[in-house]
Amino acid sequence: MEKNKKVLIIGGSVGAAAVLALIIVSVVISNTPKALIVRAAANTIADAKRIEAVAVADDVANGGSIAVSANLDKFAKEDITVQAKLYTDAKKLKGAFEMTASEDKDKVLQARVLYNQDKFAFNAPQLVDGTYGVNLKKLAKNLPGSIFDPDEDSDFSLTEDQYDYFMNMKDTVKNDKNLQRDIENMSARYRQIFIEKLIKYSEVKRSSKTITVGGDKIPCTVITASVDEDSLAQIVEDIVEYANGDESLEKLLLRVASNGAYRDDPDEYVDKFFDELEDLEDSIEKLEDAGIEINFDFYITKSGRRLAQLNVEAEFGRKEYEASLVLGKNVAKSKEISFEYEEKNGAAYSIEYKVKEDSSKLYQAEIEIEETTVRRSKTTTKESKLKIEWDKRGGDFELKLRDQKDRESGVKGTLHKKGDRYIFVLEKLISRGESVPSVKSLELTVTIDRHDPTPNVPGNFTEITKMDERDFKRLTKDLKDGTKDLYKEYFK
Repeated sequence: MEKNKKVLIIGGSVGAAAVLALIIVSVVISNTPKALIVRAAANTIADAKRIEAVAVADDVANGGSIAVSANLDKFAKEDITVQAKLYTDAKKLKGAFEMTASEDKDKVLQARVLYNQDKFAFNAPQLVDGTYGVNLKKLAKNLPGSIFDPDEDSDFSLTEDQYDYFMNMKDTVKNDKNLQRDIENMSARYRQIFIEKLIKYSEVKRSSKTITVGGDKIPCTVITASVDEDSLAQIVEDIVEYANGDESLEKLLLRVASNGAYRDDPDEYVDKFFDELEDLEDSIEKLEDAGIEINFDFYITKSGRRLAQLNVEAEFGRKEYEASLVLGKNVAKSKEISFEYEEKNGAAYSIEYKVKEDSSKLYQAEIEIEETTVRRSKTTTKESKLKIEWDKRGGDFELKLRDQKDRESGVKGTLHKKGDRYIFVLEKLISRGESVPSVKSLELTVTIDRHDPTPNVPGNFTEITKMDERDFKRLTKDLKDGTKDLYKEYFK
């Protein structure tokens, strides 16, 4: 029994020692310069996504809407109200645009364009009969021999580049529901690789410093990485070598290129990208005697592990540059964010965002911009200031910009938050010190809805690619004439 106890005690001690060793190793690894910078960058980016304006924009882009309406009584023959509304849902590859014009309660125009990854369609009952559209999945089957085929030599024939783009469209959009996510993941991977190579080939120092941002004292661990021309060449060489062997990067670039402009061949775009990487590597190798020195100072908060500040000093031969990005303890809640850039004896630029108050009652902030240019030994500095004030309870909203010539421009109105919606009504518009007349009578209203489902594309419509030249010409003529007649009837 005594022997079993000793075995248990020894076994327990070994197990505890192993756990303790694992904890120590984990702590050491997590506090290496590379780990600190990688984690701080990731945490700071995650914080940035929580900034209200950023979060709202992301929600709207992935399942929300923006609507703009106005009363055109001053510009129309009748009492006409117009509304334009854009639905967006990038994650589901869906979207829609609506335009409505009303005289009192009667709709004189109601036009809709809707799309998803498989098809798009439009209708405008006041202009044309029925709904028209294109099945994107069947483009490769329907385009050959159609009025859009370059070989048919019709009035509506596409160019060869346009035709090839649409013929291959079904292969480029089908997997792109996750394109945004995949781009973000790829960016995160290469950001980590850059940091890893930077630390590997740099002279790294570690220190502690307390900085003050927006009145807050922030204790930081400062990681300083110094790079010369040799280490810079090695960093670029490693990243280029990694990228050249990265099949997932090549596939992602091909997807991005395939959904770009039809004028560029996707494969050529990808080849050009990798050619430019090689050119970059070659140019870096030629800088052996260029006298390059770059110092990075990463200020990482000791509590929270965020990037509070980043300073960069660089020398390229006789040219010297300095840049500083200040984010504070948490960029989503920071009372001060700034960026400064300066060339020695040359141009300089700075932008500073300061929050005076951000409570449940009031939001007050200022953005100061300063730009210095040097031309023919003459130094010119331009300053401008943007002030934002929003009474969250009363709704009063004012945005004022004072430029370098002390001229004031801005808007006044009411801004209310109702659930997922932000509703802004414009009451006054000032341009270069002068008030723009008739603005209030417009009743211009902007409604941003964070969650507003995109309408579905109708299942049945007239397939445009199957129309003959005469019918398609009639359709375009009806649209053109109907729009013209509508304008003549209701506008001065």
